[in-house]
Amino acid sequence: MSKVFYMPAPDLTGTWAAPNASDNYQEDASVFKFTTSADGKTAAFSVCEDVAACRQALGGLRRGWMMIVCEAAMFAPASTKAIKTVKDGIADLADGGWKIKDKAQIEFVE
Repeated sequence: MSKVFYMPAPDLTGTWAAPNASDNYQEDASVFKFTTSADGKTAAFSVCEDVAACRQALGGLRRGWMMIVCEAAMFAPASTKAIKTVKDGIADLADGGWKIKDKAQIEFVE
């Protein structure tokens, strides 16, 4: 059975520390929504579509971690109001963390 949980920003290697997972969305902390596979060893992830998560993700563009786990066809315009996940990314559970396997594809909404 799959499980849904939320994560803050990953580190600069594209890894989310498993202890940082939360069963509930936390405003100003949660940036990504994860849904595990039935075996719990892989998970699909997307950017949370919330104003606070968008603010954190846009800040992640400046700090470098956002494009380690996501890719976009264009740079974020200054007028970006939201981030939409076009295709979920994939992360594998290993060594106490979720490690990026495939980047999520995102687009910026003005």
